[in-house]
Order: sequence, then structure tokens, then C-alpha cells
Amino acid sequence: MIRILLILLLFGHNSFGQTLIRGVTTISTDGIKGDTVNNSPNNFFNNRIKLVQIDKSSAKVDIRLYRLHSLSNTITLRRLFMVDTTWQAVEYEEWNNPVKINKYELTAKNSFDSIFISLLANNVMTLQNQSEIVSNMERKKEITAEGDTLVLKMMIVVDGDIYTMEIKIANKYRIYRFDNPATYFKYYPTISEFNNYTNIVETLDTWLCRK
Repeated sequence: MIRILLILLLFGHNSFGQTLIRGVTTISTDGIKGDTVNNSPNNFFNNRIKLVQIDKSSAKVDIRLYRLHSLSNTITLRRLFMVDTTWQAVEYEEWNNPVKINKYELTAKNSFDSIFISLLANNVMTLQNQSEIVSNMERKKEITAEGDTLVLKMMIVVDGDIYTMEIKIANKYRIYRFDNPATYFKYYPTISEFNNYTNIVETLDTWLCRK
């Protein structure tokens, strides 16, 4: 069933089409505006764990979700990638006390294909930086019982986690950032990007488990 769903999704996804995935079908990156400069804030972290930068990755598909924990200033990375036709997944967790980075092998609750399907369905390759949708979230208006217009200020989350999504499919890669997506989605339920951000985080957090 998963293989059938993957075929349907990939053939129906207009943003993709010419990269062979698991021998099932092809994905085209022609319609995707990929990044031309690696502006990742995680290059130093990658060097520490001896991981090549996303634009240099040799994996056919490379999906990385970095979570910067604001209070501890540490990073957790969950990476799902495909070498030849085989999915692999790992997690790197940085600690302050003692100073170290632990590495864990991950497995999929259902299947790696289903994770990939979910990420594609949430536009993982084409989302913008959160900073680029600020104009959609600056102000909210409400009408009071008396008929007056009440303008509310933009909601800002100070603490929490900052995420960087780095993804490469074939020769195209994207890097974008967002923070506290679930909190913002509750406040701005009509902004689809917050729903996509939230679903991407939940998929990689809950559908991947440590072995």
C-alpha cells in the first residue's frame, strides 16, 4: 500500500519528476527554485559531527531538521537520507554538561516511505523562511460586540525552539528557518506555512524512534 501511495503522490506532485526514488518513479526538481548559496547556521555543528554540508551531500535525498534549544543553546539534529535505494536515519543530540554530542540510530514507526510522503505533502521542499511571511502575521483584527474594530498586535514567542530545515533532492537544495510553529499555528490558523512547519516537526519527531 505504501508503494502505491508513493507512486500516486509523486506522479501527482507538480514540483517534482526526474530523480529516481527507490525505483518507483521519478521526481523533477525543474520547478523548484533551489538555493545557490549555503547560508546554513549549522555549518560549525556539522563540522563537529563530521557531516558534510547539505549542498555537498552525495545522498540522493537528504533531509535534516536542526532544533536549536534556546535555553541550553544546544542543537539536536534528526536526519533522514537515502543512499542508493536504502533509507537511513540518525539523530545527533548535543549536551552541555558534560560537553559532548551523542549519536543514535533511528528506525521508522511505520516506514521511511510514509515519512517521505508526509514531508512532501507538507511542501517540505518549497516552504519559505518564517521571516518571509511576517507580513501575513503582523496584525489581527476583531470586531467587538459594539461593532468597533479592534486591532491586535502581532504575537511574538520569545523562548522556545528555533528550527532549520535543510533538504536536498538530486542537485537541488533548500535551507529555511522557523520557530515555535505549533504555538504560532494556534494563533494564526489560517497561515498554511505554520501548519506545514508543525506537521514537518511532528513527523520527524514522532515517526522516527531510537533503536
